[in-house]
Amino acid sequence: MNDCTSKEKKFSDVVIPRILNYLKIVQQLEKNNKTNILSEEISRMTNTSAVLVRKDLANFGKFGQPGTGYDVSRLKNYLLDIIGGKEMSNLAVVGVGNLGSALLNYKGFEEEGLKFVAAFDKQEGKIGKICGNVIVEHIDNIGESIKRNNVHIGIIAVPSDVAQAVAGTLVESGVYSILNFSHVALSVPPEVTLRNVDLAIELKALRYFSVNR
Repeated sequence: MNDCTSKEKKFSDVVIPRILNYLKIVQQLEKNNKTNILSEEISRMTNTSAVLVRKDLANFGKFGQPGTGYDVSRLKNYLLDIIGGKEMSNLAVVGVGNLGSALLNYKGFEEEGLKFVAAFDKQEGKIGKICGNVIVEHIDNIGESIKRNNVHIGIIAVPSDVAQAVAGTLVESGVYSILNFSHVALSVPPEVTLRNVDLAIELKALRYFSVNR
């Protein structure tokens, strides 16, 4: 049996969410002391076709066994290797309002290899206060602090009218992965990975499906 993987292989934006869903499933199964899982089970739990599950997992190496499926612990480790999940990623959030504060105070991120190391705001009343485990800095300190804290991912939780400027500052400071919670489309260089989360759009989509069942 060949246990090789291709850590250097770069997966598409379409594949990565599926990988993360597989990982979530196998992590939960491991907590429940399940040792093996079939592709059909993963398919059912992730609402993905079994053929696609097997195709995705074949990219990581041939470590499944016909009839018994995949070793849960081994599969978890392979998936973690693929996404770099065994190393802690440092996060910074710009905007310490209700959303930013909630993110900073959430205790579950470190279990997923994500750690807030910096937070920024422009309101003087927030500067110097501890939110979560970090001291809030003035937004003017982004450049220096990003480098000092070796930030990998920047989160934008500011009003729409300043979001583009914040994105530009993060990019200039060396951040190449950004999560945008503002209600505006941002322009970033092609080498920067940008993810947008618009809660209003998601809720409106759910409203549509709830009334059109």
